[in-house]
Amino acid sequence: MGMQSVSEEQRTFEAMRPDLVRKHPGRFAVVCASRLLGVYQSVDDALLACSRAFDAGGLPEGAPVLVSEIADQVSVRVTARPYTRGGGVVAAEIVARDI
Repeated sequence: MGMQSVSEEQRTFEAMRPDLVRKHPGRFAVVCASRLLGVYQSVDDALLACSRAFDAGGLPEGAPVLVSEIADQVSVRVTARPYTRGGGVVAAEIVARDI
C-alpha cells in the first residue's frame, strides 16, 4: 500500500465489503466515519443522498464521505466533503476519484 494513508471511511467500507458484495453487488455504498449511511443504485443517487443528509443536518460540514462501488474489484470510488456556499446552497468538494 505504500505511504498513502487509509481513511476511516475506507477501512469501514473494506470491513463491510464482503457482506455488501453478497447483498448489493453493483450498487454504491455511502460511508461517513465508521457508519454506512446507505446503499444506492447509482453514484449520482449516492451523491444526492449525501447532499440531502447534509442539508438535513445528518452530516457535519466538511466531514469526509466515501461513495464506493460495491464490487470485488472497485472501479469507482469518490471521496467528498459537503459544505454550504453563500445563500445556503449545498455543494461537495470532490477530494479524490479512482476509476
